[in-house]
Amino acid sequence: MKFLLLTFLFLTTSFLPAKELKVLMIGNSFSISVGQFLPAVVKSVPGCKLHLVSAYIGGCPLDKHWSNIEKAEKDPSFKPYKVDTWTFDGKQQKSYKDNVNNLLKKEKWDIVTIQQASPKSWRSETYHPYGDNLVAYIRKNAPQAEIIIQQTWSYRADHTSMKRWNLNQQTMYEKIKESYAAFAAKYKLRQIPMGDAVQFYRNESPVKYVPPTAEELSSYHHPDCPRSAGDPVGVYYYRKDPKTQEMVLSADRIHLNISGTYLQACVWFSFLYGKDPAEIKYVPNIGKTEAEFIRKCAGKAVSGNKTQKK
Repeated sequence: MKFLLLTFLFLTTSFLPAKELKVLMIGNSFSISVGQFLPAVVKSVPGCKLHLVSAYIGGCPLDKHWSNIEKAEKDPSFKPYKVDTWTFDGKQQKSYKDNVNNLLKKEKWDIVTIQQASPKSWRSETYHPYGDNLVAYIRKNAPQAEIIIQQTWSYRADHTSMKRWNLNQQTMYEKIKESYAAFAAKYKLRQIPMGDAVQFYRNESPVKYVPPTAEELSSYHHPDCPRSAGDPVGVYYYRKDPKTQEMVLSADRIHLNISGTYLQACVWFSFLYGKDPAEIKYVPNIGKTEAEFIRKCAGKAVSGNKTQKK
């Protein structure tokens, strides 16, 4: 009986997801934000460890990633990426410059993540041939690593580019989802469903984000800002006008705010470690109710993502 019990324990623990991971992100601002809370989230769950490295260029699309690799192949001194590292103890090391070519060979990565830049993410034709080349290069130079693609998110509803593209927030999300799904299916890649999580948050939040009118915006004065509640994307802030030296109200309608960045960390944690986000103990400077809601959205997105590791 004891032998059978030991055998059962061995078999069940042998097939549990890895608890200590080395992850390299090849991305842009939609990936670097992972580093804000994910290391602390992982550290808060016993038995989970993470070595996270980000190769970052702001706004970098797949075609530029590929051209950077080609340039670095010819000239190894070409190091266009800002590299940030979070060690297994959750500490962030000093940034340095490097190229993807070196980074892929520097460690025995468990996972390498890629993604398309947000302005191109909804256009499936922009993934080829550059994404194809990138996948082939990673598989050749880091054959032990699983390539995972982060499904990115649609912009806040009041972003003007969507009107120019003849999209709204929902149709942008749907096109992003279709584009990532098609690319992932071609190479049998799993997806981190961050775009889904953002949309779940928007749809299920008890507070709905309503963009302020032009008249309302003109009524604000430093340091007061319009509310951003109801959407994990977007934040208002003030910048100093270099000519007038006055503080001018500005808006970021693309990137994640603090709720969104925590949502991203919860989604990545749940996806990478195969765990329920409810196990996460770390909470940034947001309320208990908001944190619980975020973890539920993360769990729903990850449990709804049916792609399995091959």
